Amino acid sequence: MITRLWRGEITLWKTFWLFGVGGGLALELPIFSVMMALTDVPDDTTALVFLAALSFLLVYLTWVFVGIWRASSRYQGEKIWAVLAKIAVVAETAKIVLLVGAVLFTD
Repeated sequence: MITRLWRGEITLWKTFWLFGVGGGLALELPIFSVMMALTDVPDDTTALVFLAALSFLLVYLTWVFVGIWRASSRYQGEKIWAVLAKIAVVAETAKIVLLVGAVLFTD
């Protein structure tokens, strides 16, 4: 399944809704909630644990976003759904870059 999703061989709706929205929320919400709660805790161990969790999240989202992009390119239905899926990937990527940048570069 890992390779099939990466190649865009899983249907667009499954890739987008199950892996993108469902899996993304299941990982993003706890990680960013903990991150926001611990922003004032100057502890190296906490920072390393958060960095490891964030790295895992970024790898997961990269895998899913590539899968969504490729699945939308293969999509045979109404073109609007493929276009909207690609717009969502670009928007989510921008959101993550801004969130990570805000955390890393905030005093």
